[in-house]
Amino acid sequence: MPNRRICSECGALLPEDLPRGPCPVCALQGALALSGGDSAGVVTEQPGSEIGPYRLVKKLGEGGYGIVYLAEQTEPLRRRVALKVIKPGMDTRQVIARFEAERQALARMDHPGIAKVFEAGATAAGRPYFVMELVEGPRITGYCVEHGLPTRARLDLFVQVCRAVQHAHQKGIIHRDLKPSNILVALQDGKPAPKVIDFGIAKATQEPLTDETLWTSYQQFLGTPAYMSPEQAGLGEMDVDTRSDIYALGVLLYELLTGHTPFEKKDLLQAGLEEMRRVIRETEPPKPSTKLSQELASASHKSHTSHTSHSALPSSHSALPTPHSALERRLSQVKELIPRVRGDLDWIVMKCLEKDRGRRYESASGLARDVERHLDDEPVTAAAPGTLYLVGKFVRRHRVGLAMAAALVLLLAAGIVASTWEAVRATRAEAASRTEAAKSRQVVKFLTDMLDGVGPSKALGRDTTMLREILDNTARRVGRELNHQPEVQAELLNTLGNVYMELGEYARADAMIRQALALRKSVFGKKHPRVADSLHDLGALLRNQGRPVEAEALFRQALAMRRELLGNERPEVASSLDALGVALWGQGKFPEAEEIHRQALALRKRLFGDEHVAVAVSLHNLASALLMEGKYPEAEAIFRQVIAMRKTLLGNEHPLLATTLGNLGTVLWWENKFPEAETVYRDTLAMQRKLMGDVHPDVATSLHNLARSLQSEGRISEAEPFYRQALEMRKKLLPPDHPDTASTAAALAALAILRDMLPGGQQPSGPEHPATAVPLK
Repeated sequence: MPNRRICSECGALLPEDLPRGPCPVCALQGALALSGGDSAGVVTEQPGSEIGPYRLVKKLGEGGYGIVYLAEQTEPLRRRVALKVIKPGMDTRQVIARFEAERQALARMDHPGIAKVFEAGATAAGRPYFVMELVEGPRITGYCVEHGLPTRARLDLFVQVCRAVQHAHQKGIIHRDLKPSNILVALQDGKPAPKVIDFGIAKATQEPLTDETLWTSYQQFLGTPAYMSPEQAGLGEMDVDTRSDIYALGVLLYELLTGHTPFEKKDLLQAGLEEMRRVIRETEPPKPSTKLSQELASASHKSHTSHTSHSALPSSHSALPTPHSALERRLSQVKELIPRVRGDLDWIVMKCLEKDRGRRYESASGLARDVERHLDDEPVTAAAPGTLYLVGKFVRRHRVGLAMAAALVLLLAAGIVASTWEAVRATRAEAASRTEAAKSRQVVKFLTDMLDGVGPSKALGRDTTMLREILDNTARRVGRELNHQPEVQAELLNTLGNVYMELGEYARADAMIRQALALRKSVFGKKHPRVADSLHDLGALLRNQGRPVEAEALFRQALAMRRELLGNERPEVASSLDALGVALWGQGKFPEAEEIHRQALALRKRLFGDEHVAVAVSLHNLASALLMEGKYPEAEAIFRQVIAMRKTLLGNEHPLLATTLGNLGTVLWWENKFPEAETVYRDTLAMQRKLMGDVHPDVATSLHNLARSLQSEGRISEAEPFYRQALEMRKKLLPPDHPDTASTAAALAALAILRDMLPGGQQPSGPEHPATAVPLK
């Protein structure tokens, strides 16, 4: 009976409705032993007792199945060791067999980062024990805090831990309970050396030493929740391989960088077993930099409260240490940590913490190498880096060779500052003021035009490597070298933010546009055309990030401000109307969006005539709203009109033209014209890759659309890789809760179900769900 299951303890057949594990009799015996219901479970060893050549000195730790003692060996040599002995009542045949198998495996390991197992034996009562190397030192996280180790030193320690874990994996040992309390730091020749302890012991005994570890015999739930991989949190037989240790190493790195675990330990333990399982298996934790930002916001609030509560203290108390001073120190540390963690380290940690273990690092050595690449300013493999990211790494490795680019940025920045300063001084003479102000504007315009040329809509596929280097260098310098010129600083930051948004780097764009908005409010007040510009740009960014409700509020604010300050018949008002319409249909408000787009189109035709790039934008957005309303013939006709207009005005290759082509493909798909839609999608994808590179949000959209078209033609095997590429790209480029990412994930899951259910992997043709979000320009 090959499909019948047997008891893991006695070998008896299990009933059909019983989970895998021990039978009820064995489970009851185990429960009695754990509760002390069996007199055989009384611990007889005490400090001072002897086990073979070892004298027990004191108890170091205790778990459900074993006790660890500090012991002194008397012969054939004298040394201090750690001795773990199985509790009375736990010495079953199966446990002893596991102990012996594990001892043989541990004996083969020989690595300076792993605590050695010296020997194994049995007490006079026949209970097995292990004798291990005694590691005297604090847990790795405690050592880092106690010695105030900087990030680089913590990463160096972490790499050593990864090397030790890799050695164990090569010997066939999976730890399954890696956590700070199992990684101690001792001093060797005056240098810190991490040692991994309890390798394989937890696996052999089904119970780690600390009380933090949870275990249920029925459901095989083994591990410490905060460090446990999703597959360990599952039910039934455990499906665990070396990548579970990679997950735990990711949690350890997260904690070394932030001082927190991805899921707070207290919250997990209070959630209950089932909710805890669900969180570990389904919930995506925040990135380390996000966790630090959340802590910073919370700590800032506490700091303000602390200021208020201590304001009445007399001055004589000012020298005394207070909780407030400790909080201020932590605030300062977190502020310094966030930029160091953001980027490489975020990507490395989150790759370790992938729910799908196939997306984690294949080995601990691979993880160690990526950390070392970060330390050496080389590109890491944890993300699919774009050109800007690779250039940034190249710049840091070859600072001397790129001195000319940096010098150019300095000259441009110096020119802005000098000309602006001259303009201020020349205000005493009206004519001189006008002259110098004009010079300053020319310098700013020169720099903004140059930076704007990096974007796909201006570069048109040309090599912009040098300009991108200047873009990154400028972004770093603007914040600190133009602090005394807030108007110029805001102008450049807003330009930088829009360029990064066009490149699909939304996180960098967000920081710069928000900073520009704050600067413009401080310079011009809350109502000003420049303030309206930044509100509009921030709304566009939020819309691209899948946050249409927040975007709508900003667009309405910008629209009202522009109408009040500039009047109704202005290009800026038309731009706000169009943007507002996009935010509305993004929320499913299609009739209202259509009306807004028609208003914008009429205004732009009054301002520019029938043939203009701005008119093409309004026509495109109107057609998109019609598409979402299901008015396909009218939408198709307008999209074809826009394509012809954009080819005339912009040429045969342009990002805006590619966007309209993609939307035409979506209309054709909804009209069941699948072969024609496929052709249009392939043309769109080829143009976008040429103009924007292989990694961009719009490229991901085209990959999704092409996959959907192939699926509708019944070509499931061809569709699947395009869905997967789109999903990978969207996960890396978009916020975790972006609807486009969810849409692709759902489509891929549905595809897998259809492939299994239908003969030959075929699918009935015809659309069966709404179109994915259409990018609008």
